Amino acid sequence: MCALQVKAQPGKYAGTMKKLIGITYSDSRNISALKGWQFREGSVVNPLDDPEMITVDVFNKGTTWTAFFSVKEDTAIDKYKIMDVVEVKNVLKGWILKTTFCRQHKNENAEIVALVKESSTLEYLKPAKKAWRFNRDKRRFEILNVKGIDCLNEGID
Repeated sequence: MCALQVKAQPGKYAGTMKKLIGITYSDSRNISALKGWQFREGSVVNPLDDPEMITVDVFNKGTTWTAFFSVKEDTAIDKYKIMDVVEVKNVLKGWILKTTFCRQHKNENAEIVALVKESSTLEYLKPAKKAWRFNRDKRRFEILNVKGIDCLNEGID
């Protein structure tokens, strides 16, 4: 008997932004494939003393949002490589893609990317409509159940 195993590859949730996977860059705001896109947020995900640096960036263009994780494998070289991408189309007004300060069941996890409802009063943005986690070992996004997902509202007064 022979069993067929299908190994999930990066790009499963990338949609039309799959072209970003594998791109190397020095500054995420100057990636030619993102010309015309608005930078929304970006952050270093792992401790700064790690041998490699992992970052996450979020951009949008109209109602399409994209997030990607990049790795700088050699901190002596100023080049990052995009490992995987999430694309979310037709995002309704009042919803945003958030990263870095998201939690699952009140446990912080910098690897979570979530589509959450904006608020000017809540400390944590919720509900989450969609959510993914960047698996560092496999270097790809995995879908998450949205139950218990929320993200710190950095814009609250």
